Amino acid sequence: MATNGDEMNVLNPVARTILQGLYDSQSPFHLLLGMHYILKTIWSDIVTYWKSCIKLSDDSNLSYVKLKWGYHHTTSDLNWIVRFPTPHNIDINMMPFIMEKQFHNTKLPEYLRSYWDEIIRQCIVKNDVGKIGYLTIQESYVDQGSSQRRAGIHTESPGVVLLKRSKGEAQHFPAFDRGFWGHGVAKCDLNLEGGIYMASNVENSCTVWDCQILRSEGNCPDAVGIHGDIEHLREFLPPESEVMAANTLYWITDRTPHEALPQNEGTYRQFFRLVTSEVSFWFQDHSTKNPLGVVPDPEFTKILKGSKFDGSFHLAD
Repeated sequence: MATNGDEMNVLNPVARTILQGLYDSQSPFHLLLGMHYILKTIWSDIVTYWKSCIKLSDDSNLSYVKLKWGYHHTTSDLNWIVRFPTPHNIDINMMPFIMEKQFHNTKLPEYLRSYWDEIIRQCIVKNDVGKIGYLTIQESYVDQGSSQRRAGIHTESPGVVLLKRSKGEAQHFPAFDRGFWGHGVAKCDLNLEGGIYMASNVENSCTVWDCQILRSEGNCPDAVGIHGDIEHLREFLPPESEVMAANTLYWITDRTPHEALPQNEGTYRQFFRLVTSEVSFWFQDHSTKNPLGVVPDPEFTKILKGSKFDGSFHLAD
């Protein structure tokens, strides 16, 4: 029940919940107090299932790709560097725009033109042209010991989302039923489909694992937790991970484990992310509206209103 690396002696969060429940008279786990042989069987089954959900990359399905600048247009190895533009404290999250080859067709605001010139245009592949993409840019100072993005290992896939409708009833939209957040398929020939593009100007600020967390099938629970949390899988992931290089564009799937890292010293960080069109849920209260009127594609994306952190969100009218 321990985890890898510096977290070797930290109890698995799910195991901790079970053990706490044993001594909580209000918890159903309390009924198993003293029945250690049953608990051992339950935990063994949980671990077996989690391990079965972790798929290592192979030539037919890559989990992440470190991209060469201009790889869509040339095979030249001359330049691997992403050129981040001069920062202006931009802070946008999941802003919808049209993925097109010309800036004026994207319906992006003018203040994002420099990002288009330097990074965004490289992420638009033929299969995505004309579809809705979602842009996140965060430029901010990061204090020593803190991470700019959320801590903990996670995927971008939302897992299972419980929606509250206006009439009070609830409905599950599980991750295996259009529960995507960019999806993503890549093979050894770098024929990328969908997925998520990421880059940062700071070294040692994010790490990625060369595997994917498989989507659930049938009535099986999703191994991915709320908001993509997979901290409970830390000790079962491959022992080695790659720290993402600065000023380098990466492609990942929405089921690829990754983690924002605390900074060794205070620094100003520019973070870029482009999520492609297969987004099942767009949280209106946590996302940036496009000032030129582009909205999520209603044929695929459900717009949710309310806080995603306290569970008060529901389908927008």
